[in-house]
Amino acid sequence: MGYDVWLPSAPKVEKPRSVFNAASLAYIGDCIFELYARRHFLFPPLIIEEYNDRVMAVVRCEAQDAMLQKLMNENILSEEERGVLRWGKNVGSGKTKTKKRAGVAVYNRASSLETLVGYLYLTNVQRLEEIMLKLGFHIGNSTLPIVERIDGNLFPWL
Repeated sequence: MGYDVWLPSAPKVEKPRSVFNAASLAYIGDCIFELYARRHFLFPPLIIEEYNDRVMAVVRCEAQDAMLQKLMNENILSEEERGVLRWGKNVGSGKTKTKKRAGVAVYNRASSLETLVGYLYLTNVQRLEEIMLKLGFHIGNSTLPIVERIDGNLFPWL
């Protein structure tokens, strides 16, 4: 079904940090992250509302923050990737309802994960795929969990 090449081709950017700011990388990273979530929940076929509910549960900042904590706890990220996270957590976006709901710290960590996703999309799609697989994003079976537990707590929105 063409799963081997399913992402749109990224533009060739040798040094994204010198071309784009963190907010730009978070912007594209948000889109790519949502594509992974939508692909994950595609099977079995569901009604649109159910697709949307499942995707929204994993793209919200609280879930992204928990996923980032999983990556950090398991020491999966390289020093370069951790540097991108530090750079990305300073993304400013003004006052949003999301930031108010979840808190500034959670919102900033979620933005840093989106920045990393955008960075890897532009520099190393294979590494991006590895990380997304570690987070539980798979092809063809939406019954597999994304990340359900961090420190023994279930996400209340899953």
